[in-house]
Amino acid sequence: WTDDGWYKLPDSFDLEEPVPMSLPKSTADAYSQNDSFDGTELRPQWKFFKEYDTSRFEVKDGSFNLKGRGNTLYESAPVLIMPSDHSYIAEVEMEFEGDAIGGLVMYYNDETFSGILADENDLYINLRGWQFTSETGVSNRRFFLRLKNMNNTVDMYYSRDGNTWIKSESSLEVSGFHHNALSGFMSLRIGLVALGNGVVRFNQFNYQPIYE
Repeated sequence: WTDDGWYKLPDSFDLEEPVPMSLPKSTADAYSQNDSFDGTELRPQWKFFKEYDTSRFEVKDGSFNLKGRGNTLYESAPVLIMPSDHSYIAEVEMEFEGDAIGGLVMYYNDETFSGILADENDLYINLRGWQFTSETGVSNRRFFLRLKNMNNTVDMYYSRDGNTWIKSESSLEVSGFHHNALSGFMSLRIGLVALGNGVVRFNQFNYQPIYE
């Protein structure tokens, strides 16, 4: 095993022979999608959808500060990350400045998306563009959101403290969010989004694979 987690066959190995199954396990750390937003630059796994505007964001003091853009997910130009597993849990911690709405979404393109969002007071659900208030008076200036994708069924959760999670009443089925159904040669990604007039501070992003 190499230091960065790759398995290499010795130069003398006969390529016509099978590789034994009982290979020693790698001691190298697996690649992680988690991000504590340390440093001053956004890590390369994050990509903005269509628009890369450096004036919209800043990575500073353990936070990814993203200015709101537009009032809908269609207008938002979210920052996206590619999940590395079929089933997984994604969580993010948020803080709000001004009249901003922050969210954790499943994003194929600017016409097909869904997710869970919040501002300093209320919780919102967006189902393929239909956005509605799910809970009122549950949020504050610091809030946590979670998406659990289990075999293309996505459940959405929220928390005030990052420990006690409450499942929303809405779930989504995303097996049809792919090129054969929607065209565009895109893929379904996890997105961080900021809407409205203000700034959303994302303090921690956690990604956990689910192995069946």
